Amino acid sequence: MKRISFFAAALTGLLLATTVPARALTAGSGKAEVYTVTEHIRFNEGTLPLKHGGILLSNFGTETFDPLNKEGKGYIVLLDKETKVLFPATGALNAPKGMAVKDDCLFVADVGCVVVYNMKQPEQRPVKIAFPEGELFVNDIVALGDFLLVSVTNTGHLYSIDVKDCGTIWSAQRPKPKKVADIPGANGLAEHEGTLYVASYDPNENPGEQNVIYAVDMTVPGSKPLNLIGSRYGQYDGVAVSPDGSKLYFSNWKNAEGKAEVGYIDLTPDKKNAVTVLDVGVELQGPADICISDGYLFIPDLPANKLYIMAL
Repeated sequence: MKRISFFAAALTGLLLATTVPARALTAGSGKAEVYTVTEHIRFNEGTLPLKHGGILLSNFGTETFDPLNKEGKGYIVLLDKETKVLFPATGALNAPKGMAVKDDCLFVADVGCVVVYNMKQPEQRPVKIAFPEGELFVNDIVALGDFLLVSVTNTGHLYSIDVKDCGTIWSAQRPKPKKVADIPGANGLAEHEGTLYVASYDPNENPGEQNVIYAVDMTVPGSKPLNLIGSRYGQYDGVAVSPDGSKLYFSNWKNAEGKAEVGYIDLTPDKKNAVTVLDVGVELQGPADICISDGYLFIPDLPANKLYIMAL
């Protein structure tokens, strides 16, 4: 039986008030229940569960879909007891994607930079941590203690940012990104007990054998990325690890049949990284930066302007 948390209970009320079932759960169907959120959603790319409840959603806010736009219409939504715009469009965000929180700082991947907001003082003007020239498709962020790891998809570079003292973010001496690794098409990031998982997405929309899902043992210096799925290449975007570490959920814009999908890799030793594709009950267009919270999988279908919430 799943644990019922405060957030799960709040989510139930929110779903009843603001969502439409994508597929109703019928007795004996064996299929998970899926809900659709559209309120305040405009090209939602990133999702991030907060420690004390709620999910942050990053949105482009533009009229047309462009992940490298410079229109300044991006904004951040908080999905909790109700959906509300937490950080409205002020010109600071263009095409916000993955996010991470360290202390009171919210870090948001954006075009050529990481934008930082003060969670305790939302009225404070956000600041930008600029990336080197050419590092445009800044995509996802994972917090690793006193450091952030940031992926850049168009170059396949991974950068670290020292955030030991978040107070320096608001000073003239704010930290600078340092290149630490290369993984082709590095996109979505997730970490569990010392293992980093990296989804690979070809920025030229022509996926090949290098566009898979990788695991890196960060406890062993010099570890090489390990391909978890063999020849099952695609346009992998988001990754999220189940709380017990047994499953790695993923989103994929283009499988072997040219269709979008979400699924998981079974990481238990005897399953040999078997892949299972989930039945969401709708035809996905472009599932992006997924996350897991309180027994639910949150799936932003970026081009469709919809967020699907699937019971696991």
